[in-house]
Parts: sequence; C-alpha cells; structure tokens
Amino acid sequence: MKNIPTVIFGLGRIGMLYGLEKKRVQPASHIESILKNQNFNLIGVCDPSNKSVNKFVDEYGEICNTFDSHIKLLRFFKEREIIPQLFVISTPENTHFKIIQDILKFFKSSMKKSIIFCEKPLTQNIETAYKIKKMLNNSNFELVVNHTRRWSKIWNLCNNNLKKIGEIQGANFFFSTSPENKFVNQLRDGIHIADLINWFDIKDKIHVKRLLLPYLVYDFYIWGEKGKIEVLNNGQILNLYKKVKSKRYECFFELSLQSKTTLKNSELKDAYIEFSSFLNKKNVNLSTNLLDGIDAIKTFNTNVYQKQIK
Repeated sequence: MKNIPTVIFGLGRIGMLYGLEKKRVQPASHIESILKNQNFNLIGVCDPSNKSVNKFVDEYGEICNTFDSHIKLLRFFKEREIIPQLFVISTPENTHFKIIQDILKFFKSSMKKSIIFCEKPLTQNIETAYKIKKMLNNSNFELVVNHTRRWSKIWNLCNNNLKKIGEIQGANFFFSTSPENKFVNQLRDGIHIADLINWFDIKDKIHVKRLLLPYLVYDFYIWGEKGKIEVLNNGQILNLYKKVKSKRYECFFELSLQSKTTLKNSELKDAYIEFSSFLNKKNVNLSTNLLDGIDAIKTFNTNVYQKQIK
C-alpha cells in the first residue's frame, strides 16, 4: 500500500535523469526509487526548469502535482493540510539551506514522523551546516544526507571485516574526478570519501589522493596487523587478505588472498527500503544522520581537500 506521501525538489541527474540511463544499476534516481517502492506515494515534484518538468511528464505522465518552485509546492500542500513524510532534496548544494529552512517553516508544528533526504553535500560550507543543525528543532524530523556508501553492500562488508585485519596501520584512497565535476568544487567528488573516513574511524590513518585522469578510479586500501582489505572497481569488488608465513623467504610473513567478493546493488533502492521501514515504525535505525553530514564536511576540509590539483 502506498502510504508515505513524498515530494521531490529537483529533477536533474540524481533526481530523475540517472534513472533513465541503461548502463546504471537501477533504480539510480530518486524518482525511480520512489516509483518502484510500493510504500511511497509521490504527490509532488518541482524544478525551476520547464524543460525538466516537461521531461518528467513525458517519461512518467501526469502522475502527481508539478511546480516550478519549492515554495509553491510547500504552500500547495500546507494549504490543503497534506503533510509529506518524505522530502527529497536533489538540487545543487547552494540551495539546500533555503529549502530545508522553508520545509521546517511550513511544517514546524508537524506531529508526523518525517525524513528530509538531502543530496550530498549537506551544504556548501560548515558554517551553513551548523545553522541547519540549530534550526532543526522539531524532533519529528530526521535529516539524512545521501552518503550512498552507507547503503552499499560492499562498503558495509568492508566495515564489518575491519576487525579481521587487526589494528589498522594505514590506509590509502585514490579517486579520479568525474567528468561532470571537472571544473567544480572538489566537495561534490570528495564528500563520500570523507564520510567513509568517519564511518571507519581512520582519520589519523589515511592518505587521500585525487587524480586528474580520463577514466574512473575509486580504489581503497587498508592495512592491519593481521591483513589487508581492498575495495576496487568503484565499490563493486572487495578483496580480503590474511597474513601468512612466506613461502618464499624464511622468517617473513606475506599476504594471502582469502576471499574476493563482487556485489552490485542499488544503494538508493536500499535507502528507500530503510526509510519505509523507519516511517512505518518497524524498529529500524537510520544508517546515517545530520551529524554525519556535518562531520563529513569537516573531514573533507581536513583530509580530502587538495589546495593544488595539477
């Protein structure tokens, strides 16, 4: 039964367009994830671009109310005493603060449990992020930033296997700039890595290198006293190594590959499954929260940002 009223702000890449790409693991957009989950009822979308709104109607039909501004959307449902329980923000980061502020303003007295699912990064700087924390004073609202690796099967497996390699001695992360982000702020590329650093609690152990390459690199290596873990192929392969006695040299130890796991999943699909369980009070905890979003920005500034990129 579709029982969770949902609205989306932004019909761009992650909002809608990735869901129309054949090569991606689907669902790959917020629109597709919502429409393919029977627990959600999409009641409204908005985008200032008429082209984007028309594209939505062409692809999906007139399945919900459409608007050209977030204020019009919020006012429409407020006047009709309809309270969305899932607000999805898939707009550029410099718009997040205003949209979140207006959601909380229009529905400040809401007694319904609701989630604001905000695209990463939470906002463009740490000062604005703290302002969001201060104004989020309605305990019925949960703010979740889309740090997609939190719902990745491979990255969760990596986190669960960390204890197998013993005390962490060091880690490296190599990633390349995605084509659409070549000339924009590094924050959009690096925030996922910052969140992983916090999640794995390796801030003092890791070195991050951003590479300007014409192909995708997203490789993670972490060494412990008892072994090593590699996450390769943009989070689809995990190799687990164990320390063993060397077959080549006396009195030495080497690494032996114990297992190779290849997994692909739609992180968005699993995020929305989690949200539906949470909002339907099935005693499910959310995988990440507002504080994680704030901490990711802080860690990006200290561990991921590079002053000079050649």
